[in-house]
Amino acid sequence: MRVLYFAQARRLAGTDREEFPVPSTLSTDAFWALLLARHPALAPLRPVTRLARDEAFLPADATLAPDDEIALIPPVSGG
Repeated sequence: MRVLYFAQARRLAGTDREEFPVPSTLSTDAFWALLLARHPALAPLRPVTRLARDEAFLPADATLAPDDEIALIPPVSGG
């Protein structure tokens, strides 16, 4: 699984993308558990960050596949 980090998530993870080996499908909650084990600094963003796949936001109960590209989209402000 490829994970893309944007805005605050990129800063806290220390990277803009990485490969994330997952052996099978997983729930978004299981994905977050793996992600936070790797990048604990992302924990404050968990409640406000949306996940996207194929440029579309995912529902909270989505199932993720090993070949997905998942983007973390934290809140951003514009101007």
